[in-house]
Amino acid sequence: MTTGANTQPIQAASDKPIRVMIVDDVKSARDLLADILATDRRFQVVASVSDGLEAVAKALALRPDLITMDIRLPGLDGFLAVEQILAELPVPIVMITASLGRFEEKVARALKMGALDVMEKQELYLWRTKPEIRTAFLRKLYVFARARVGQRRVRPSADPLPSAVPFLPDREKAEGDLRIVAIAASTGGPSALMALFKEVPAQVNAAFLVVQHMSRGFLDGLVRWLDDEVELSVRMAKEGDVLKPGAVLFAPDDYHMLVDGERTIRLNKSFPIGGHRPSADLLLKSVALRFGRRAIGVILTGMGSDGAIGLKRLKERGGRTIAQDEASSIIFGMPRAAIEEHAAEVVLPLEAIARQLVNWTRESGQ
Repeated sequence: MTTGANTQPIQAASDKPIRVMIVDDVKSARDLLADILATDRRFQVVASVSDGLEAVAKALALRPDLITMDIRLPGLDGFLAVEQILAELPVPIVMITASLGRFEEKVARALKMGALDVMEKQELYLWRTKPEIRTAFLRKLYVFARARVGQRRVRPSADPLPSAVPFLPDREKAEGDLRIVAIAASTGGPSALMALFKEVPAQVNAAFLVVQHMSRGFLDGLVRWLDDEVELSVRMAKEGDVLKPGAVLFAPDDYHMLVDGERTIRLNKSFPIGGHRPSADLLLKSVALRFGRRAIGVILTGMGSDGAIGLKRLKERGGRTIAQDEASSIIFGMPRAAIEEHAAEVVLPLEAIARQLVNWTRESGQ
């Protein structure tokens, strides 16, 4: 293998490799992924498949630890293959696709079917000359392979929620008493956000601000999916937007999002914080500074520690704070970091978070 980059195999973290099945109808794409995975001893390619029907059969027979799935496949497209596999086997699946045609719809449908993430294929072809692409890709796959996929389906609404979070009655709302809810998520965040917002009524006395870390270019699809499925109004934030009850604003790709004392969104491209732009820490600190006791912070499933320090600042200024519990998190990195910082007032399963948020919006935040 000739290369202009250092492609020495990465030392395995354990003796047991992560067993990967690659699904793509283009041989050069299958070879591309196999070549990248071959540089890391933590991974072992156990199957390389070119159509959807074979992918379903191979997945159920081999039970791999991780599947990379193309969207355009003969026989059975990637969406239906994901749906059929996950109906029988709780395996992490990552969609890897070229951004061609109806891009937002592709992302929305992939997430709805249960894929953990959607990643851009074209940039992977540059991995030999840009080693950072290879490193980031392998790091993501390593994290995805350890995701608690079986925990993604939340408990049906008919099941009882924890008794510690009963619904509180509505109350008279004071002038200017809008609550500001800042939410941070990463790996597993799309499905967690869907589960959370599905349980929040449109008439809630709160505005929601979200930092969701995901591959660049795919956030629009997530926003569209959520807006189609939940009662709340969900869209990408723009400079100068004013916070309103029942509205959810997402930080755009590659922009920090803050809010000023007039409830107005401010976007900027200052330096990444902890490698992140947008930064959840920056958003939470901004909300803490401007709104204090009227602020609520939530850290959902995700890799890394972004948001932990910001959540702690919000708690110190009298705001309410929540971290998702380990059992319901696909990846417990971000919630764990918040808990270790003593930033979380309560630690709750995903299905209880919406109820707690609604309760707090009914309290006085003055």
